[in-house]
Amino acid sequence: MTGLTKWERYAPFQFGVEDMFSRLDSLADNNAGNYPPYNIIKVDEHSQELHIALAGVPKDSITVSTERGVLTVSTATPTADTRQYLHRGIAQRTFARNWQLSDTAQVGAPTFENGMLIIPISLVVPEAQKRRELTIA
Repeated sequence: MTGLTKWERYAPFQFGVEDMFSRLDSLADNNAGNYPPYNIIKVDEHSQELHIALAGVPKDSITVSTERGVLTVSTATPTADTRQYLHRGIAQRTFARNWQLSDTAQVGAPTFENGMLIIPISLVVPEAQKRRELTIA
């Protein structure tokens, strides 16, 4: 099965989660490669940090944005480099990389330290999703 057809068997058991299935499909089709390298660090039960290695990338060329449940990190086109390299082993290319966010994820203010972009992400459970007992009438 391909596309959303593989999720159709769950249709009788879902309410308002169709978007989740399209997100899962987009993850399966993700071919972003492995640049730039990154780590996801668990800080505690409700906090994580995304660490992206961006050696040699100027801070002012990095863009971090969120829209419709997607965190995007991208860089602008590097300025023309007229130096003559004997060896060029540090990648300096543009990229745009996406990470899917859960509905409860809140992205904090990114920092850039020693060539590492650090993006804090908190997982906040809204009151409507917390356990509550209902009174039987």
